[in-house]
Amino acid sequence: MSQFQPIGLNHKPLFDEVRRSERSESSSDSFGNVFLWDILCRRNAARLGDRLGVEYLCPRGTFYAYPLGKGDLAEAIRALDERAAEQGVPLTLHGVTAEQRRMLEEAVPGGFAFEEDRDNFDYIYSMDAMTTLAGKKLHGKRNFCNRFEAAHDWRFVPLAPENFDDCRALLREWSAEKGETNEEELEAIERVFRCWDALGFSGGVLYADDRPVAFTIGERLTDDSMDVHFEKARDDVPGAYPMVAREYARHLREVMPEIRWLNREEDMGIPNLRKAKEEWYPDHMLVKYTAVRRETP
Repeated sequence: MSQFQPIGLNHKPLFDEVRRSERSESSSDSFGNVFLWDILCRRNAARLGDRLGVEYLCPRGTFYAYPLGKGDLAEAIRALDERAAEQGVPLTLHGVTAEQRRMLEEAVPGGFAFEEDRDNFDYIYSMDAMTTLAGKKLHGKRNFCNRFEAAHDWRFVPLAPENFDDCRALLREWSAEKGETNEEELEAIERVFRCWDALGFSGGVLYADDRPVAFTIGERLTDDSMDVHFEKARDDVPGAYPMVAREYARHLREVMPEIRWLNREEDMGIPNLRKAKEEWYPDHMLVKYTAVRRETP
């Protein structure tokens, strides 16, 4: 039986290996989303032959990720069956993409029941659209940026250890504005800062009149796509959000010209977040399913 261990930085090479082999553009499959949010529910990982097993031990129940990789998928599912049985739960896979569903149906015919999970669809945007904000649909975002540029002496700089403290200060101000503190999110961002070199992330900080007003953090998903994990901006500075999104896209175009897509992740069924993501007009949505193992005869 494969040995599942608590997720750690030591698992990143395994994630990188299987992601290169499968080229999944899903944010659910990124190392960052598994490692950073271990504070919400415990995550374990194991090598399943040439595939990756990820286990989520959450208050709402135990579930698993689709086993990424290029090895025998049916054998990996058998290993997950055994692991789920040890945990006393039916095997449930969350975040299964349409392509992963097809592969499961080929490897284990009739083995799973699938249900669309709209709240976890990824919003994927064209780099061309994000860098230019061209066209009628994005004229509102473009106007906000124009007004921001006219109102401030501004600059956008790559995220680096020397500006982490500026981001921390912005987070304190942002929490004070909201009148609430999301401790788990703050800890996830702090984990990024602590593990910056090992994670290999990128990002940027937007300054207006020498004051930090927004920052963003992303992780490379595939040869041509990035996952935007965090984007924070002051609500009392009009245009800060569209500016930091546009400037990060422009920065990526300069340093990684091969990137064509920005995955801005899911809306989790939160109405205001869904509206905000829809207002950016994604190029396409990455459909995801929950797959529940059918009882075998």
